[in-house]
Amino acid sequence: MRTGTSYMGHHNPKHIEADIVEMKSLQLDDVLVSAQENDFVWFPGKIRMTPKIALDHGLRPLAIFWGALNLFGGGRSSQFLLENPEGFQVARDGSHLPAGCYNNPACVGRIQVMIDTIVECGFAGYFVDEPSPLRKCFCPSCRAKYEEWHGGDLAGAGEDQVEAFRRRCVSDYVRRIADYCKANHPALETMCCLMPVDQFVWEDVAKIDSLDNLGTDVYWVNRDNDVEEMTPIVRDMASVCEKRKKIHHEWFQCWGAQRGKEDRIREQGLILVRERPDAVYVWAWKGQVGTKETCEDAEAAWSRAVAVFRAAKEI
Repeated sequence: MRTGTSYMGHHNPKHIEADIVEMKSLQLDDVLVSAQENDFVWFPGKIRMTPKIALDHGLRPLAIFWGALNLFGGGRSSQFLLENPEGFQVARDGSHLPAGCYNNPACVGRIQVMIDTIVECGFAGYFVDEPSPLRKCFCPSCRAKYEEWHGGDLAGAGEDQVEAFRRRCVSDYVRRIADYCKANHPALETMCCLMPVDQFVWEDVAKIDSLDNLGTDVYWVNRDNDVEEMTPIVRDMASVCEKRKKIHHEWFQCWGAQRGKEDRIREQGLILVRERPDAVYVWAWKGQVGTKETCEDAEAAWSRAVAVFRAAKEI
């Protein structure tokens, strides 16, 4: 079972190496670098130096575009949208929405350029992070795609047909990105995490031939329900991956954990270890300390995550 952590990283190689050495001491296999758009513009040391340092210490570097297009994950501060406002989503009434649209060819093109960059830097995989239906967007690109697929106007379509369109757009986006990777960088591992709330698109995404690796993230640390309730969700993903011959990964939560909830990090993680996916990852390194999403007691939270990694390596 592979183990790894998401990593907000640093632009200074001295600090990167110190963290990578500590990851190696925990026997981690993968470091998933959470690269923001700003890292491609103002802090390129993070994406240019981390892969070599990771590889020198025996870790596989993977890339996640955290907050790209103000759309995927947290850290939403899109340099591209600042310079290309036509990439923003548009509400039904024509008003501005603050996130980009993955149906917009310009937005997709920017992601593809960023993929080319991380390949040049030595990353071994690219991770499509939590794509979800864009139910509020009626931009020209969404309207054009709806007309191409269904005919007529998206704004005037029935609720059920619009929902079917939105769901299809998720798998269409993942397919376009995975196909691009394999066509231009065939050695790059293509990965995707779909949230439990988007389980209705798991099967369609798993059918994508150019996608290598699929998983989900049951982030229940701050909830009070029995952690065993996550077991059928994990098994459903395992079944989808087995059927479609995908590598199966799972995430456990070490971000935003409320004080007193830290034991649930270990409890959830141990369920994942018990279910034996191909890889278990944590979001995020050291409890995401120093960010808006830090755990309230990051040190206590991280100690529980370390216990999960140790259990995984005992198998």
